[in-house]
Amino acid sequence: MPRQSKDYYAILGLSRGASQEDIKKAYKKLIKQWHPDLNSDRKKEAEQKFKEIQEAYEVLSDPQKRAMYDRFGYVGEAEYSQTTSGNAFEDIFRDFEGFFGRDVFDIFFGERGGRERSTASSRSGEDISITVDIDFRDSLLGTQVPVEYERYETCEHCGGSGSEPGSGYKTCPRCHGTGTIREERRSFFGVFVSTRTCETCGGTGRVVGERCRACGGSGRIRKRHKTVVNIPPGVENGEKLRIRGEGNAGYAGGRAGDLYVVIRVRASNKFKRKGEDVYTDVTIDYVQAVLGATVQIELPTGGSTMLRIPPGTQPGTAFRLKGEGARSIRGGKRGDLYVIVNVALSKPKSRKEEELLKELAKIRGVER
Repeated sequence: MPRQSKDYYAILGLSRGASQEDIKKAYKKLIKQWHPDLNSDRKKEAEQKFKEIQEAYEVLSDPQKRAMYDRFGYVGEAEYSQTTSGNAFEDIFRDFEGFFGRDVFDIFFGERGGRERSTASSRSGEDISITVDIDFRDSLLGTQVPVEYERYETCEHCGGSGSEPGSGYKTCPRCHGTGTIREERRSFFGVFVSTRTCETCGGTGRVVGERCRACGGSGRIRKRHKTVVNIPPGVENGEKLRIRGEGNAGYAGGRAGDLYVVIRVRASNKFKRKGEDVYTDVTIDYVQAVLGATVQIELPTGGSTMLRIPPGTQPGTAFRLKGEGARSIRGGKRGDLYVIVNVALSKPKSRKEEELLKELAKIRGVER
């Protein structure tokens, strides 16, 4: 017979439309409030409340169990074989040393906490990392890059369950439906008991009746995937972009992993970037440096502008063009373009130029 229906949502103080984040927050709050060791004045009541909170969380935090509960009002006795004893709350902490003084949340969500079993059947997919090469100008303006890579996708034949359609599930032969493996070790100091998640069923207590013939029971198929990556303006060389849900498919309804795109910016022969500022140089004739000139400057994002070089400009002088640098990918603030002046010195190109320079030397009193 199915167990008597309980209102798990009411136990956690939630509505039926509560998100997984809401369920997690409510659970964390309530286990701290009702832990028996923290309620010595009403321990029996706390023990009962604590077990109900655990039971409610195990169902509502698991998408499959929650769907069954929402539809039928119960999940089944076998799901709670570990939490029905009167001392269940003590079993939960048996393997942890130094319990007092530690946060209850840390214990439950640690490496060996109770959350491991409740979510073992549903695991996130792995993240994937790829590298994309773009031009320097595209790194400043932003661009779209088509990419293609291998990833695991949910098997269409079994819908990600790993079970051949119609074959159903059976009790795990290794853990006999408990979802955990219990081990005892005897030593001079006594008997030490430890539990771990069953590797065969992943903590669910059941295995597929017949493995899916398309995916071999994994619930995933490896495929070639194509998509377009939007590169934001101002991205720097080595920047890593995160695209949620574009990694490998999850297990048993778990969320997909993420795609990490590492940006590799091709070096420019004309421009160099330092933070949001961009540097370039321009070479002018020595006569222009002496008399002054107006020269055309290429801009890093495209187009050009005119720069006035004042008379007597020295080699290495830097001129700033405000707001013509790179845009910050985070704040949107734009850097500046710095133009470094180089002065080209050359021999006279004609006899006339040589004579004029000699005359100029005499006027300026320059020794030759």
